[in-house]
Amino acid sequence: MPIHLLGFLYKIRKYVSMLHAQSIARRMLVTNSFDSLLSTLGIILGAYLSGAQNVAVYVGSAIGASLALGIFSGFVATYMSERAERLRELKETEKAMLKELKGSIYDRAARVVPVYVASWSATGSLLPPVVGVSPFLAALVLDFRVEIKTLVYLSVTVIITELFLLGVYLGKISGENKIVSGLRMASIGIAAAMLFAIIDLLI
Repeated sequence: MPIHLLGFLYKIRKYVSMLHAQSIARRMLVTNSFDSLLSTLGIILGAYLSGAQNVAVYVGSAIGASLALGIFSGFVATYMSERAERLRELKETEKAMLKELKGSIYDRAARVVPVYVASWSATGSLLPPVVGVSPFLAALVLDFRVEIKTLVYLSVTVIITELFLLGVYLGKISGENKIVSGLRMASIGIAAAMLFAIIDLLI
């Protein structure tokens, strides 16, 4: 890795640590991952219940929604709100110090950290849904002849697995039992899938 890139990453790490932004970025990643996974689950099951038989419909709907959520809500909205908070903190620090901090390390940190937090926020909105529809993506790209129902089951399984891993991660952060935390999170996806299964039987 080039030395200048290492220096750049070191500076970002320093700014993030200085403003204690790690926990904020982590919360945004987890929250948006959870929201995007449940949204993707709803899109897939909703499309299936409506009788969609085109693989591209599932891929386009899920990824299109995740792109809109990831770019506009995940990145832009998070960046704007985080930037406002950091600039407010900077101005309060300037008042307390009776000194303008423009160009200082605090000023640079206040401008870099919002991008860092927004990037993790967008990652949570974009990456999990893509993984969630990977069975459909594989069928589309490799031109597999697979029954839509099978792809739906596979995709739902992947999404529930992602929710489980998300729960395991939360368990690691909180110091709770990782398996129990994972099962707790996965149960939400299972409950949603069961609800759609019941609706499918009724109609």
